[in-house]
Amino acid sequence: MNIKYLAVSGLLAATMFSFSGPALAQGQEANATTFPEPRPEDNWLKVCEPLDTGEDACILRQVVLANNQFLGSFLLRDDPGQESRLLAVAAVPLGVLLPFGMTWQIDGAQPVRVPFMLCDPQSCSTQLVINEAYVNSLKQGTTLKLTAKNRQNQDLVIEINLAGFTSVYDAESSLTFDQFRQEDTGASALEQLLQDRAEELRREMGVNAN
Repeated sequence: MNIKYLAVSGLLAATMFSFSGPALAQGQEANATTFPEPRPEDNWLKVCEPLDTGEDACILRQVVLANNQFLGSFLLRDDPGQESRLLAVAAVPLGVLLPFGMTWQIDGAQPVRVPFMLCDPQSCSTQLVINEAYVNSLKQGTTLKLTAKNRQNQDLVIEINLAGFTSVYDAESSLTFDQFRQEDTGASALEQLLQDRAEELRREMGVNAN
């Protein structure tokens, strides 16, 4: 397992809770500053790393926030260096009923129930190995609805906006892992958390950093 795979694996952990640029509040200046209209592409962040084969391993993710509070996220890993090239990860906050799992539904398509795989101090996540047909459904879709049950056995619904997914997925340009880590988010504590999560994932995988 090479360093490039370590970088992508670390990014898989780190990006699950990374705030998108427009989602970071600018304090009181936000009320006095006119920002450009958001584009559909702004819903997604794409980060890639070159592999030894000359191909790129990429991650796309969208994080849903309300008042800078994490509500949910969806992440797609496209890594041609892995046996399961396409892997999707969806996460919601803690406090969900684990036996129910989470259902993923693209628009009016048949929902897919996915069991929870991991809970950490911030979230509970599910993951699903997908195929090209599922990626095409994401490209053609409008909304990916993630549904879990809260402690009151009520539906907790998170909507992932699929606008801009196609153009970002197909785009040749993207951040590299190093560029992503160097992004100035204004949240040093969060950055340290992301690095710790990446290191934790490496340890869980039993991978020696050397």
